[in-house]
Amino acid sequence: MMFKTGSTLPRAQRTFPMLAALAGTLLAALLYAPLALAQENEEQTLILADEMRFDENSNTVTAIGNVEIERDGRILIADQVVYNQDTDVVAASGNVTLVDSNGSVLFFDTAEIDGELKAGFAREVQVLLADKSRMAARLIRRRDGNINELRRAVYTACDLNCDGDPVWQIKARKVIHDQDNKLMTYNDAWVEVLGLPVFYTPYLAHPDPTADRQSGLLAPAIGGGSNLGFSYAQPYYWNIAPDKDATLTPLYTSSAGRGAIGEYRQLFREGELSLFGSLVVDDDDNPKDFRGHVRARARWDIDERWRTGADVYLASDDTYLRRYDFDAPTWLTTNAFVERFGTQSYFSANAYHFQRQRRTVATGSTPLVAPLIDYSFVGKPVRGGGYFTADASALALYREDGSDQTRLSTTIGWHVPHISQGGSMYTLRATLRGDGYYVRDVIDPTNNTSFTGFEGRAIPQVSMEWRYPVVRTGSVLTQQLEPIVQGIISPNGSNPSNIPNEDSRDFEFDDTNLFAEQRFSGYDRVEGGARVNYGLRWSAYGNSGKSVDVMVGQSYRFKKDTTFALNSGLDGHFSDYVGHVTVRPTSYLDLSYRFRLDQSDFSTERSEFSASIGNPMFRLGANYIFIKPSDPATPEFGDREELYAFFDTRISKHWSLTGSHREDLGVGGGSIRSSIGIEYEDECFVFGLDIADDNTEDRDFQSGFSVILRFTLKTIGEVRLSSSVGVDQ
Repeated sequence: MMFKTGSTLPRAQRTFPMLAALAGTLLAALLYAPLALAQENEEQTLILADEMRFDENSNTVTAIGNVEIERDGRILIADQVVYNQDTDVVAASGNVTLVDSNGSVLFFDTAEIDGELKAGFAREVQVLLADKSRMAARLIRRRDGNINELRRAVYTACDLNCDGDPVWQIKARKVIHDQDNKLMTYNDAWVEVLGLPVFYTPYLAHPDPTADRQSGLLAPAIGGGSNLGFSYAQPYYWNIAPDKDATLTPLYTSSAGRGAIGEYRQLFREGELSLFGSLVVDDDDNPKDFRGHVRARARWDIDERWRTGADVYLASDDTYLRRYDFDAPTWLTTNAFVERFGTQSYFSANAYHFQRQRRTVATGSTPLVAPLIDYSFVGKPVRGGGYFTADASALALYREDGSDQTRLSTTIGWHVPHISQGGSMYTLRATLRGDGYYVRDVIDPTNNTSFTGFEGRAIPQVSMEWRYPVVRTGSVLTQQLEPIVQGIISPNGSNPSNIPNEDSRDFEFDDTNLFAEQRFSGYDRVEGGARVNYGLRWSAYGNSGKSVDVMVGQSYRFKKDTTFALNSGLDGHFSDYVGHVTVRPTSYLDLSYRFRLDQSDFSTERSEFSASIGNPMFRLGANYIFIKPSDPATPEFGDREELYAFFDTRISKHWSLTGSHREDLGVGGGSIRSSIGIEYEDECFVFGLDIADDNTEDRDFQSGFSVILRFTLKTIGEVRLSSSVGVDQ
């Protein structure tokens, strides 16, 4: 240890200027200069103190009063420090604090530390770690400047108060904090919650607060129920490199086999890659009966304009994801793409594969789409404000069993927006679209014949839209009234039966597409004929976010179009009435109503109502939907009527309660799913209890009652316990 005396004098000089100057000069010349010459290449130690003394007989230096010693990023603070130059031992006493280079702070009454502040010994120590978690121990031994060994230690990440024990703590016979490897290990440890021992382990380890990522075992997931029986999943995290990691989770179930779950993630300078999947042997008697899934995502930026990527989502069968408690959407979509973003254009090429996860579909009937190519161009405005657009699309669709399709579509358009001096807003559009198809094995339902060959069509279209927004501003309320009229002219009969409907099946007439020039979402069906769309919108806005928005409209066709199904709302001359009403009278209440009413008797064809009331402390809401079937040819679906209600409340600072219920209100309906959950969360601990009654089932996935318990200890991890009971129906 070497003292740099120039850093020790200022405090003494402020009290005894002349004496301090003389003492500093003599001390530097007689005592420390030879030591400095001998150790000029070693790390220097800086010291500040109110008073310093040197004892030649014992060869000790004593620093008294507000002592601060700094060496190699470590700082020792004490009321008094005695340094023995023969033994290279620092004895500190009185409010001793050691600030480590990693941000940890150690507190003791007395301590003995070597001159480099790397090794030492102390009793009755308290430790404040870098993330504000805490430790206390009867004894601490410090070695190599990076390893602290604590005996009879207690650790917690909770804030301490005078009310008693923290929410949770770990008591261990021995704790070793390896600061270089950023790891804390416990021997003979008990986990206590609310002062009660709940779990014992002979060995426990977790990263210290300074670790970004650390390889090791994560908290397990334990479950039991009718679908899997008893289940145990033990994840292991592997920190491969700063840009990549992996997690491998062996899985055991008593009723549904055993296997493993794996995840791999990697970041690149130009992109990212993630892989997640599972593999399970479901039948002990037949080890070749494999089930599993894979979900992958890749993105790669080729340059500033080009990007490519892929999303892969596949499962071995339609119930695997739900039975093994993975995310299970209705359709699993696999997509590979490349795209280009231009200043005025956009290009993309895609390939798609679909897999159904609910109602069984015929094997081989799900299409493979490869490729789907789209291109869009928007020209710069010319004099008068008009601009040119061009769009193109190409598609190849294949099936193992059913019809195939190859399509090429192009559309060119001219658009002229204009605002008159009186405030009227006009938009004139003229487009010409051409579609060419080659189809194979298309069945004509009218005569049950099959067609293979070429089919084409050309669709010119002209439209004019007029809007006249009128605004009235008041001291409390601002109102806007806007009538809208749109006229469209295009040929009738643009949907020959030889063109199959692949991409335009999902159609619903509502207020969102009332003024769409083409209401079908895809290319295979075209809305033709002369028609007029008209509507009226009124809105009002007040202070503090208060608002009302009302819109109602209708469409008139000069000639009926059989393209639209019966009960679609567009099968006659006059369409059904569509619109919406949204009301927000205060920041605590939101109301929304969307509707489609029969044009002849105003009976309800479709209703969607949602309401929510409350603040962040308590929120209550409900959603109601009623839909009549749009196609009488499929009466098995019938009317759909459903109610969903939920609430979310914060009982106190740390406790919250949530609940929801979904009910089928149709004929033969009933409860779909009900759930309730309670959660406690503070700065160091999360406890959750979720209870659900699910009445959906499919093959080997059973409906029933489920309970999930979640315990999360900050810095340690989460333990998840689940149980379910199936119900035979």
